[in-house]
Amino acid sequence: MRDKIIGLLVLTVLVIGAIAYALFVEGAAGSFLDFTSIPSFLVVIAFGGLTYMKKDKYKFHELGSVLKKDLILGGWMGFIIGLILLLAATPEGLRNNWEGGLSAMVVTVLYGYMLGNLIEAFWPKKD
Repeated sequence: MRDKIIGLLVLTVLVIGAIAYALFVEGAAGSFLDFTSIPSFLVVIAFGGLTYMKKDKYKFHELGSVLKKDLILGGWMGFIIGLILLLAATPEGLRNNWEGGLSAMVVTVLYGYMLGNLIEAFWPKKD
């Protein structure tokens, strides 16, 4: 467990450091708030319900990889939902929300991959 905590800390520090470097040193447009989206997070987490529905088909130690796949699927489904919402906007709304809409779509995929891999890494393995 100690190695997992150290790995999580290294991952967190390096990812946040890379984002901070891009924002403040390289001068990339945006802020840390561009990486937060409650609706995107909720869509990804909601797909964890698929794992709950399938829990009787798998042994407990296998559920970590099943949950990972379902969260990644949730990220891509959130991307598609965001794409539909973005393209359904009026031409005026599309012009005004283009960057924010794309950002919300992509952050959903990021959440799915990050959460899925972190949960799988911490899920108990078969002894």
